[in-house]
Amino acid sequence: MRNAMLQLCLVVIGVTSIHAVKLLQTSSFHVRLLPARGVGKVWAIQGSDSVEMTNVNDEYYLRSINPGHWQVLVLPKEPYCTARLEVTDMKPGTDRDLGEIRLQTRAEGITVRDDVLHRAR
Repeated sequence: MRNAMLQLCLVVIGVTSIHAVKLLQTSSFHVRLLPARGVGKVWAIQGSDSVEMTNVNDEYYLRSINPGHWQVLVLPKEPYCTARLEVTDMKPGTDRDLGEIRLQTRAEGITVRDDVLHRAR
């Protein structure tokens, strides 16, 4: 009986160690989006894989990701424009704050040259 308990403890320690090493090799990142009411869905994309990011108090998180190149795609509600952010060089075992993305309305996203504006009047 004592030998069985010892073997069980060793198995539990081994499994825990394997999972701890895997957690040390994964990365995560988070981003704040303003205005929060304008956000529809936020996706993280790596190659052909995509994962919807988790919203916690108007901050979007993605945990336990593979290191490498990622993109953050924001699909907003009307009247805001889609936003995309490149996340390069995610290293193993890092938690990265991507800062803040301010969503622009469709009117803010349109630039009009002065000479076109004068001709339209």
